[in-house]
Amino acid sequence: MKNIPLFILTLVGTFALVIAVSVIFSKKASQPLDQNRLTGEARNATGSAQPKAIIVEFSDFQCPACKAAAPLVKQLVTKYQDQIKFIYRNFPLPQHQYGQLAALAAETAGSVGKYWEFHDVLFEKQEEWSALKENEVVDQFVKYAESIKIPGDLMRQSLKEKTFENVVLKDIADGNALGVSSTPSFYVNGQRIQTSNVQQTVENLLK
Repeated sequence: MKNIPLFILTLVGTFALVIAVSVIFSKKASQPLDQNRLTGEARNATGSAQPKAIIVEFSDFQCPACKAAAPLVKQLVTKYQDQIKFIYRNFPLPQHQYGQLAALAAETAGSVGKYWEFHDVLFEKQEEWSALKENEVVDQFVKYAESIKIPGDLMRQSLKEKTFENVVLKDIADGNALGVSSTPSFYVNGQRIQTSNVQQTVENLLK
């Protein structure tokens, strides 16, 4: 019987702690998304200049799930190009050996106005270049570059010097700050959306 006050005090204290933790997490959840972190400089963007819906994808060129999602994105951009904007952000995962190199190659292509062409080639040929040995990958990226009229020497030199490393690292830092941990990670008008729900979400916004 002497322990009853102590038990009640402990119970009240535990309840108060649970409430406090809930409030903290609720405040975190309600904080607005940092739009600058989300879109970055919108370097690799395509679609409308005045969109009703903005899709941002944090993606990895060596990720099979990202390759699987690429046709969906392309379909949406083609169908609703006057109503939506799509922004691609680099988020190469550590487990993908050539993911960051591929991102550097794509950024190099973008520097001469060929970003989306190289983006498509990387996903279309993903299984091919992913299976190569380390000393073969750069040569393969040079071949892809030349196939879409990018000077091979430009691509080789850029990859050697990691010309666009800071650009890729900025994308990764922004993704980490937003809590991105897997690819593809999609956001539609600032809201995190499961890949399977992206199309329906966009179409609902455009009604």
